[in-house]
Amino acid sequence: MGTISCETISGIRLFNGLATDDLRQVAGRLELRQFAADEIILSRNEPAMELYVILSGRIRVELLDRSGQILNLTELGIGNVIGERAILTDEKRSADVRAITEVQAARLTREDFEELLERMPLLYANMSRILAAQLGSWAHRHQREESEHREVITNIIGWQLLPEFGEFPGISPWVRLLNKRLEHLAGTRSHVLILGEPGTWKDLAARLIHFHSDDNRPVLFLDCAAPPPVLGEECAASESAAQSSLLLGLAQEAALFGHAPEGAVYARRVRRGMIELAAGGDMILRNIDCLTPAVQEELVEFMESGHFTRRGETKLRSGEVRIIATSGKPLAPMVENGKFNAVLFKKLSGETVELAPLRERKKDIPVIARSLLKSLNAKHHKNVRRLSQDALNRLVDHDWPLNASELYQVVSRAVVVCNDDEIHPEHISLQGHPFGDGHFDLLTLPAVERLARNPRFPRLLRYVTVPLFLAVTLYTLFGPPLNNAANLAAWTIGWPALLVTAFLFARGWCSFCPMEAIGEYIGVSSRVVRDPAPWLRRWGPTLSFVALVLILLAEQATGMFTYAGATGLLLFGILCATVSADLVIGRRGWCKFLCPLGRIVSLVSRISPLEMHSNHNVCLSRCRVDDCIKEKGCPMGLHPSGVDSSDHCVLCLNCVRSCPHHSMQLDLRNPTWGGFNRARRGLREAFFSTTLVGVVIAAKGTPLAAGRHIEIFSRTLWSVTDYLVALAIVAGFTLLTMLASATVRGTGWRQVFTTSGLAYLPLAAAGLFLIFFRALVEGGAALVPLMIDALGLDGRLDAARLTPEFGTLRLLIYPLILLAALFSLKILGKLQRQDGLPGGALAGHRVLIVAAATVFVAIL
Repeated sequence: MGTISCETISGIRLFNGLATDDLRQVAGRLELRQFAADEIILSRNEPAMELYVILSGRIRVELLDRSGQILNLTELGIGNVIGERAILTDEKRSADVRAITEVQAARLTREDFEELLERMPLLYANMSRILAAQLGSWAHRHQREESEHREVITNIIGWQLLPEFGEFPGISPWVRLLNKRLEHLAGTRSHVLILGEPGTWKDLAARLIHFHSDDNRPVLFLDCAAPPPVLGEECAASESAAQSSLLLGLAQEAALFGHAPEGAVYARRVRRGMIELAAGGDMILRNIDCLTPAVQEELVEFMESGHFTRRGETKLRSGEVRIIATSGKPLAPMVENGKFNAVLFKKLSGETVELAPLRERKKDIPVIARSLLKSLNAKHHKNVRRLSQDALNRLVDHDWPLNASELYQVVSRAVVVCNDDEIHPEHISLQGHPFGDGHFDLLTLPAVERLARNPRFPRLLRYVTVPLFLAVTLYTLFGPPLNNAANLAAWTIGWPALLVTAFLFARGWCSFCPMEAIGEYIGVSSRVVRDPAPWLRRWGPTLSFVALVLILLAEQATGMFTYAGATGLLLFGILCATVSADLVIGRRGWCKFLCPLGRIVSLVSRISPLEMHSNHNVCLSRCRVDDCIKEKGCPMGLHPSGVDSSDHCVLCLNCVRSCPHHSMQLDLRNPTWGGFNRARRGLREAFFSTTLVGVVIAAKGTPLAAGRHIEIFSRTLWSVTDYLVALAIVAGFTLLTMLASATVRGTGWRQVFTTSGLAYLPLAAAGLFLIFFRALVEGGAALVPLMIDALGLDGRLDAARLTPEFGTLRLLIYPLILLAALFSLKILGKLQRQDGLPGGALAGHRVLIVAAATVFVAIL
């Protein structure tokens, strides 16, 4: 007997974290006991009335089995608690606890223990953690012992996580050739080397080689990177980094060649090696690149002579085994670097099979995914019958860095979380989706998808745009020549709305364009333009841009903001051109190649955050009808794989509704991406962007150059001189951008101009928008009184009370110019880095962008 201090028990795990007062209470309940070596501390079949905390010495837990043999369950030392489980379970003790050395222990009665647990929650938590750790330790030890006793069986089924397939799954030509090769190799007794990236199911290929051969031959499996251990648990826990290579080699040698009693470290019985057990059959060696050099040499000796010896013996044994080796690393470079035995490589590589990664054979992904469902349903007790088209699309679109093993895990998780008979996209968990590539597919949102699949959308919007267009056109032609409500609405609302929708929704405006709709309604041919005349394809965009420039200058030159008749003629002229062009070229021919409004919408859509495109992986791997969308009426004559830019897609959504594979994606993206996309940059696009900045300057700067004040609603018609000045301003600014491109040494001006030109697009779009926005600010307030007067409601409605105030919107002009300039400079910097141009190569363009923004501030 004796007393115990708080300091003595403070380091014991059971009492870890207890306050000083609690430690004093615990210490007051403990009794110090001494036990001699070999003395029984606790006896089995006794009631649980006490527990002990080991303060010094070591003890052993012993169990007497049915045969009368004493089994040593475990050995414990300082800080361990014994007897607590019997108290907690209220059962008699199941084993003896014997002192190995002299032991000093602290005794705690059951009554005190239960009282302390109730009064001290932290003590209860510590006991729970100790029991959880012991449970984990027991499970690990049991698993290790089970592995030791059933070593051969465990290695035979070492690929148990792979699905059962009678042949390598897939429909690609590569898979068909692979299956033929595997069947051929099965009929030979040659050694085989299987190479491939991690997760390409090299084990499955190896197993198929064996299973296609004589079924009576044995087959064993060994992972050379993780062979069955030869050390006891305690020794393995104390393994140092310096010993790891040696111990790995010992484990590999023991697994392959076996050992005699005491022939390996801590070996307690004879162990037959896998070469001996697999005699006459096959031995699959996974990760053969992990074999240590010494074991590689022993394996070479066996393959050359057919003889081997167990470790610790001198007796020569013989065996004939075919080796099917796999490696996730290319072995040839390892041979050159001296990290792999050249002779072993030569003997194994006589028959080499290289497995292609999954990303290179995406046609196989749907087949593999569907094939997995049967085994995964059995594994998870589910009844999933299929994967939806969208779920398959997500699988096909993934790059699968871990190949088929990753696919197995993803489909397995999908089966687990799926509570229906069909797997949907939300069940597919892939790293990096949907934001990993900088895009977000809006069609993954149920509300957006329902709207997109509605056959009446967006054509339904024509019921709004067509009547409005006809009303505006007729009223500007036949209504008051001045102070015309329709004319004011066209310039203060119509044009700004067109540019805003082009920025927000790309060319979506074209899908409900009233002029194209009118042409369709009055019987224009529905033939879709697919192969236009070469001249139209080549010069159509240029002609439409020239028309756009002339229209923008004509708006100012003829005072269309003021004179309604000029506006009416412009709208009527564009309508007639649309109908005439569609009669000659085919429906949407005008829209795609010649429409000046379509040209500005197409340009602005380059910097739109919205873009329609197809999933190229789905189109290439799943679509078997090349003209699937053409045959179902894409108005622009595009195939899903061609709808990868905003330039031509009008967002009619026909492709979304028609594609049977759900290939289309409606992506939110970084607006600057359109300028960065190298495939969509060209000399013509650069010229359009820079010229448009000059047009904005000329539209409002020409009167200033002629000595007149800038008028938002001009009543002064331009003279021939004014036209020439305007054209000189446009040409001059474009020429300056070309000269800035020509100053870069070592690089042609065309390359620099093509690179930098699109950077002007945000500034040009903002300037063009502000021409009409300024009109809204200055004259939009008059729109309500004019509309009330036009409708004959001036006697019923008080125009003064209904008239809005737009003056405060003037505050937005300067921030918009600043943001546009910063947007352009950001694109310019990115393009410079992307094309590898020198640091100061685009300094001239930066100066021009800042200068143009400054001019915008002055004239807008």
